[in-house]
Amino acid sequence: MPNTALLVIDIQRGAFDGARCDPIDQPNALVASALSLLSAARSSGTPIVFVQHCEGAGAPFEEGSIHGEIHEALAPQPGEAVLRKHASSAFEGTNLGALLADMNARELVLCGLQSEFCVANTAKAALAQGFAVTIAEDGHSTWPREGEPTDAIKARVNAELAQAGARLRPVANLERSFT
Repeated sequence: MPNTALLVIDIQRGAFDGARCDPIDQPNALVASALSLLSAARSSGTPIVFVQHCEGAGAPFEEGSIHGEIHEALAPQPGEAVLRKHASSAFEGTNLGALLADMNARELVLCGLQSEFCVANTAKAALAQGFAVTIAEDGHSTWPREGEPTDAIKARVNAELAQAGARLRPVANLERSFT
């Protein structure tokens, strides 16, 4: 996919280690999906941006702590961008727009955490800025919330993002499209 960038959003140790919050739902599936997308993007030379959510002391993604680090299985390689953010959207208060312009990216593929917050808000902001957005429909996750199971949240988010103009594709299809 020419002019495409992969955004790996907030897949950080604090969502997996159980130290400051319960582990994310289906953690192994999320990491496997992200690894598949990373491998395909790296093989094809597609630019990758790791988005790292930064929170205050004692929070699950505490900035500067091991909990705030990107999941060890997904370690960025030299030359891959790491963008630190303090808001739900990766565009808010960051240089993501300029970074993507430097990459000549006009289409974004998104995977990561948290479905209904950072993934959804980054996708909506990207759409508002004129990017074509593809969501790895089985490549994002969350925690159950207010009695709503994670599968229902993910399905709702996928439907909302499709309604907003994003394309939904399974990870297996996206892997093939990077080549």
